[in-house]
Amino acid sequence: MGELGWMSTYIVDALMIGRLPHSALSISASSLGNTIFYAIVFCAIRLMTGIDTLVAQSYGAGDRPDCERTLGQSLWFVVFGTPAVMLLTLGALRLLPHLGTPPDICAETSRYLHALVWSTGPLLIYMALRFYLQGISRVLLVTVSLVTSAAVNWAGDWALLYGHLGSRPLGIAGSGWATCIVRVYMMALLVVGIWLTRRNNPARFTRQMLLPSLERLRLLVRIGWPAALYSLTDLGVSSYLSILCARLGTRLLAAHQVVLDLDAVVYMVPMGISWAAIVRVGQAAGRNNLAQVRRAAHASIILALGYISIASCLFAGFPHTWAGLYTNDPSVVAAAAPIFLICGILQIGDAAGVIYASALTGLGDTRSPLIINTLWYWALGMPLSYWLTFHNGMAVEGLWIGRAIAAIGSGANLAFLWHTRMRAASASPQRSRLTLLTSLHAREVHS
Repeated sequence: MGELGWMSTYIVDALMIGRLPHSALSISASSLGNTIFYAIVFCAIRLMTGIDTLVAQSYGAGDRPDCERTLGQSLWFVVFGTPAVMLLTLGALRLLPHLGTPPDICAETSRYLHALVWSTGPLLIYMALRFYLQGISRVLLVTVSLVTSAAVNWAGDWALLYGHLGSRPLGIAGSGWATCIVRVYMMALLVVGIWLTRRNNPARFTRQMLLPSLERLRLLVRIGWPAALYSLTDLGVSSYLSILCARLGTRLLAAHQVVLDLDAVVYMVPMGISWAAIVRVGQAAGRNNLAQVRRAAHASIILALGYISIASCLFAGFPHTWAGLYTNDPSVVAAAAPIFLICGILQIGDAAGVIYASALTGLGDTRSPLIINTLWYWALGMPLSYWLTFHNGMAVEGLWIGRAIAAIGSGANLAFLWHTRMRAASASPQRSRLTLLTSLHAREVHS
């Protein structure tokens, strides 16, 4: 529910932007801006993945004070991550003209991103608090913040895009400022959530926990940096494909964005289940219980693949209907329809990939998903997409075929790795203790 609520803010933005004059240009600019910003900011968020793993394992081991210490150290990621994300995002704008992006798209994208970047700080604080709360199995306010964010975003878009409630019409920049308002609202709800957990929590959060602990920060970075690069390679795929698609013209870029956004909506359910996989696998690892680790991963993959099998059939079966929700431009709808069919296939690979990558993350292994994802997408999928698009005459369909092959291959490879590791752990109890279930915070104390 929470992840669908998260994605609904992007859907609201797209629907509101799609009703602006020259909607194809506006959709293209928001598409390009979002792919640039979120590729960078989610890299910073994934650098914080160690918070989720460490808190879940500490909570599973019954060490609540250790959860609090991890939360305190997480705020240092916010302090250094916020200016880095903002500078990298605005710096990326200077590259667009050199990549063949048309001037009108560059100008609108710049207006959008100069507003959107100010949401970085509240978003990073929100994610740090969220990782902590879900690691200790307190997810109600996380869900509420995400589900209600769409309504807040709609009100902000209505006021700022079109000039209501005393605001002048800001056009596409208004959507960026509305997102800033949403992120502050979401952050505030989780601050309340932290306060509520402290009321019945014997472990108190102290100022001492805010002082930098090099051992703990080093441990968090050790878990987080492969996850950050994984996110960069994963979300970088969308950025790369959108930049290539911009060379095909405004109509095909708009069609590409329609499918990309709706694919992301479908993907949010496996993504939500994947957070549960990290937490439940991590908590079981903290208890040093291999059977619970396996059950948590098994339940997650059944839920994710069961859902995605149904959703992908509906997704691919009614392409004109879904595209028509986004835009009233018939040429964009017609261009989007063939892409939906390809996307319906790749969603199965995406779902399997995110679940198995998250199960490995719950154990503290973020390097294997990075290596597998990089090889399948950047050594094979993206070069194939480029070749099919510009040398085989397949246009935007070629972009998506390359991505589909990478998604299916990566998901299958991660599934094979997980099951191989589980068989090895079952056969050797001593090995399972050393490689799977040793509490990461216990390693820190030992070191």
